[in-house]
Amino acid sequence: MSIKDTLNYILHYPERFFRKRMKDREYMEYVCQASGWTMEETKAAMKKAKAEGISYKYYAKKRLWTRTEKQMAQVQKNAAAARARNEEATEHAIAVVMEKTGMSRLGAEEKMREARKLTGSSYKDYYRFHFYELSPEEQQTYFTLGTFEALSFKYNSNPQAIQTLLKKDRFAEKFDDLFHRVWFLNRNLSFDEFSAKCRAAGLSQLILKPLSSTQGKGIVRIEFSDYPDLKAVYDEIMSMKRMLCEECIVQHEAIAAFNQSSVNTVRVLTIVDKGICHHVYAGFRMGRGALVDNFHAGGIIASVDTKTGITCMDAIDLDGNHYPVHPTSGLPTLGFQLPNWPEVLKLTKEAALRMAENGAAMVGWDVAITRDGVCLVEGNSEPSHSIIQLPYVDSHIGMKKLVEPFLS
Repeated sequence: MSIKDTLNYILHYPERFFRKRMKDREYMEYVCQASGWTMEETKAAMKKAKAEGISYKYYAKKRLWTRTEKQMAQVQKNAAAARARNEEATEHAIAVVMEKTGMSRLGAEEKMREARKLTGSSYKDYYRFHFYELSPEEQQTYFTLGTFEALSFKYNSNPQAIQTLLKKDRFAEKFDDLFHRVWFLNRNLSFDEFSAKCRAAGLSQLILKPLSSTQGKGIVRIEFSDYPDLKAVYDEIMSMKRMLCEECIVQHEAIAAFNQSSVNTVRVLTIVDKGICHHVYAGFRMGRGALVDNFHAGGIIASVDTKTGITCMDAIDLDGNHYPVHPTSGLPTLGFQLPNWPEVLKLTKEAALRMAENGAAMVGWDVAITRDGVCLVEGNSEPSHSIIQLPYVDSHIGMKKLVEPFLS
């Protein structure tokens, strides 16, 4: 570490310490207001959690005042795992920035901290969005993790509503009329009931999803033809952990043409403000040979004009690589007209207004476009902010403008 870097670190330490104290105070005030506790009760609960390895931010973000003592034991494990992931991601981000810029480690960290203070960017945002190429003024136009978290704290305040979005069985029950497909749990289900459901819907395969999985993890497809009879299918399903069992979606042929192995969905971010539903962003998600199209599981996404339903940027992957054509099918990813677009907007508006009544007014909806219309797949209380900003990084275009009207 050079003398200059050391002095710079020492000089700015008091400022960073004070800023963290101020942020912790904001989180305490948020929890105090949301929980109905006194400030003394809030401080006591959050200090206890901090002693157990749970930061004030994590406590507020995960609405931990709603958890029981038994649940908090699992929360500690989750927080430790999240902390380990963040530390690993931070180290990777610093290494990338040092390589790209030639800065020392301390110099890179200082630049990344300055950007975080100015824009709310994470270390991962800093290198993914190429902040090292931008002026502070340009950085402030970008849609960062801090921007997203500010929206989340403002619009998604109800822990019960968040649980409805997180738990796939609760979600399916609440939006049963928008699912447009058969679904059931692999519990408290006799073989006769299972058989009747399969016959009534003409099922020959099922998609099984863990109730709390994210990013497409743990999803399996059961082909009935792989088993000697229906009883064997039933026995296999019932032997699994608690899962949501769904009729397979038959997607529109124009959508399926991009990738046959996955249901290629549309991600639509809505914000309900003062009773009005705003379609903030949309992206067409395509798989690349896997069962799922998820962006964090190897899929790609192309930004969509919310008014027309036409893709308006090349598809990208999580690393920001552009795909003018789909790497498997060879179809152009720019300028594609998504079928049934008015129905997509109508469905997500109906779902958004319903969810907003329960205290979750910002949701990322996944919608499948079928031969007959559209159907709801799931809703996300913490949709990735990267998919909104990443397509425009090479063009040095900040996308914070999409949500600025909602940030006050």
